[in-house]
Amino acid sequence: MNYQNILKDTMQSLLDKGADKVSIDLNVTTKEEFNVVFKELNLLRSLESQSLSIMVLKENKQATTNLNQLDRKSIETAMEQLMSSVETANEDPAFDISPFHEPFIVEKGPQKIDSDGICNRLNRLTERMKDKYPTVHYDAIMSYINEKFIYMNSNQTIFEETKGYYEFMLMFSAKDGNKMSSLNYTGFSLADIDKDLLDINFTEQLVKQITEQIVTKPIPDSFIGDIVLLPYITGELLVSFINSHLGNAGILFKSSRFPDHLGKKIFDEKLTVHTRPLDPELSSASLVTPDGFLAENATIIDKGVLKHYLISLYAAKKTGMKRTVGPCNSLVIEPGINQIDDIIKNVKKGVLCARLSYGNPNANGDISGVLKNSYYIEDGKIKYPISETMMSGNIVDMFNNIEAVSKEYVNIGDMKIPFMQIKDVFISKK
Repeated sequence: MNYQNILKDTMQSLLDKGADKVSIDLNVTTKEEFNVVFKELNLLRSLESQSLSIMVLKENKQATTNLNQLDRKSIETAMEQLMSSVETANEDPAFDISPFHEPFIVEKGPQKIDSDGICNRLNRLTERMKDKYPTVHYDAIMSYINEKFIYMNSNQTIFEETKGYYEFMLMFSAKDGNKMSSLNYTGFSLADIDKDLLDINFTEQLVKQITEQIVTKPIPDSFIGDIVLLPYITGELLVSFINSHLGNAGILFKSSRFPDHLGKKIFDEKLTVHTRPLDPELSSASLVTPDGFLAENATIIDKGVLKHYLISLYAAKKTGMKRTVGPCNSLVIEPGINQIDDIIKNVKKGVLCARLSYGNPNANGDISGVLKNSYYIEDGKIKYPISETMMSGNIVDMFNNIEAVSKEYVNIGDMKIPFMQIKDVFISKK
């Protein structure tokens, strides 16, 4: 199927029907999924999906639609509805499409599945789990994913990206007699499958920990101390902050605590954050932004100083700000100088946090959550796994109270994240 021709014909039809500007993007994804259930590789399936998004502009009015059928009748119906909707939409001069760019067509990652390689990796996983962790119950999924993304607009911009990568997900708990740990999980994407899955991103350490978490104890008392965040938690919190305060939501709704802070220090100098969509090690990173620009590398926070807002073309035009690198994409937190073992040795009293169940921080950045699959630390030693314990703090204060950042980091496919030690966090018994 010639997808570009379908998009070009659709765009021209909309222009002929009276649209001033048009942008279209198409995502076609195929997934070959291999499952380990009840400790055996026993389920294989193929999945395919397609999604077509269309936006039209007319007299400063905008209408959008999404559909998953590419036959002519479905597209014709969608176009008629769009042109009807745009007539009654509200005017906003900030609506626009990205400017002309030379055509860009790229392939990234493996374009064909290595089925034997996937089976070998999953069989090796089951062998090692059976041999070393017989009390662990788990399900694993490994997939090969091929995504074709095409963006096109009436400014003659055409981007086409086809990327292939592998995706792994592991969910696990441990049971001994009538005692059982809580559930934990991990996941990441890869450009190749040349390593044992347990040897990637501290996966075996997480599995080993779950065997220790069959029996947990409460912390001795509530206290203000350190929390050592595993990389996944650091990444979640940082993305949550950026979306709330440095991205479209915070800027458009004027809820950001840092609305006019370019060039100003907002965080601890130990924190440097980049957007690196061009990093070849980020297997699932996208080279095209959601607002129709080629993605680019940049530094967002440099030693605590804000360098860029991650806002879209619409948010920039709406607020009069400058669009630079566009929406949040492919973050890399710069590693520190300390080994994680040394970081733990320097904690007088605190918690090693492997999983955090929390709601979105409020507008001020206040956050609270339940610490799960976590450990109590005292005098530089990990003492024991803790029963569910609460933490509370302020996400802005937390990133201003960074005690240490680790040399080690995980690469989950669209982010690279180290461990992080945060001081002065309130830890309490549930």
